[in-house]
Amino acid sequence: MKKTNTDLIIKQQNRILKAAKNCFFNNGLTKTTMRDIATEADISLGNIYRYFKNKNSLIRAFIEKDNQEIDEAFALLDDAKNFKKLLQYIVKEFITELANKAELCVYLEILVLGIRNNEVLNLLNLDKSEQFLKNSLQKASKEQRINLATSVELTALSIMGFIEKAAVKCITDPKYTLREANKQFKKYLNLLIV
Repeated sequence: MKKTNTDLIIKQQNRILKAAKNCFFNNGLTKTTMRDIATEADISLGNIYRYFKNKNSLIRAFIEKDNQEIDEAFALLDDAKNFKKLLQYIVKEFITELANKAELCVYLEILVLGIRNNEVLNLLNLDKSEQFLKNSLQKASKEQRINLATSVELTALSIMGFIEKAAVKCITDPKYTLREANKQFKKYLNLLIV
């Protein structure tokens, strides 16, 4: 009985998050109201507040959900026999997801809001994707499954930066495809992990 209730709560939260993402993409983060999100989710305004007290709590939920997905993806590297090949696959999936205009638009809107709003900036500091990658790189290096050309910190920062830049370029440059991004990352990775 309790499991079903928890599943229902998670399902409702995901429905609201999906609606919020659609609203943020279509109207912009600052112009979107909780009423807009409730309408998009086809639930009452009062009901939405049972799950999220304001837009900042939605942003926190986006970041926490991303953290969970990224942590699970990078955790696969912990025991990978072919670390580089699996990392290439994970990065390909991240670029593909972030190169979706709605995903990137919401991500950039949150970043811009964070510049103007300290509370949102603090929420952005909850993003642990780089730390998750550093942990996986450090473990693989310690176990001698990989050899890094530079420090763990710089390698993780470089990979995360590549993901973000490649996703933006996939959207802004019609000649730059996901296939090209993946080819470039393979070459780039060979410079970072020797």
